[in-house]
Amino acid sequence: MNLFDKIHNYQLITRLDEAGLYPVTSHEKAWLAKMLKHPAAQSFFEAETLSKLQQLTAAYAPTDERELFIEKAGTRTRNIWHPLVRKLRRIILGKNHIQLHAGTRSGRAYRRQRGVPYKLEYSLAKKEWYLIWLTFDSEQLLTTPLSLIRSVKEIYVEDAWYDSFLPVIESMLAARQQTAKIQVVRRYNLELQRILYAFSCFDKEVAYDPDTQEYTITLRFLQDEQEFILSRLRFLGLRVKVVENDQLKRRMAESAANALARYAPSAH
Repeated sequence: MNLFDKIHNYQLITRLDEAGLYPVTSHEKAWLAKMLKHPAAQSFFEAETLSKLQQLTAAYAPTDERELFIEKAGTRTRNIWHPLVRKLRRIILGKNHIQLHAGTRSGRAYRRQRGVPYKLEYSLAKKEWYLIWLTFDSEQLLTTPLSLIRSVKEIYVEDAWYDSFLPVIESMLAARQQTAKIQVVRRYNLELQRILYAFSCFDKEVAYDPDTQEYTITLRFLQDEQEFILSRLRFLGLRVKVVENDQLKRRMAESAANALARYAPSAH
């Protein structure tokens, strides 16, 4: 691609971004068409929405995957959806409050606890959906598994009242957020795609230093996601090195010391 094409594409993308439009590639449409064929799609979308999406991506729908792939020795997977996902998503988009009846890991149950629903998240590590919400009584920001929620009642409020809680919630989330810089060892640069895939569920930025020919990945994550990141780092092994985040460095050093102590040859 020559310089003039790059300038033209940049200007085009900039104008689309200013207009609030997002261009979708044919590859992304094909991927969406494939995902819409999954049985769980009927649980995530209203029937009318699902039908419209299927019509828009019909030209990109793949052939029967059974003709292309053969899966062997697959493990039994849990449902990736939950019956409350659609209801809670509609409440959040409608900017309304909720009243929850939910249990806890210890078995204790909350009754008629009111709060502000903020976001739904899916944990790839635990294969479970979570609701992030602010409670009224204790003013705590909780992350509750949907599996512990027994019932949800929608409480209609004015949009302005819902919006007034957003700065408080976002401030609490910012206080929980951590960053880490992970450097790709240069001899593994060819495996960059695999390394980035290991952190695909996190907000990240990638920088390249042409002088040292090294890639640095900056991750942003919440405190309770640290264990999953540590598992990814152990999985990648010698390919990466933590260069910023003292807590991750300390935990990785402890893991290495424990492994050496376990597998070091006996002195006798």
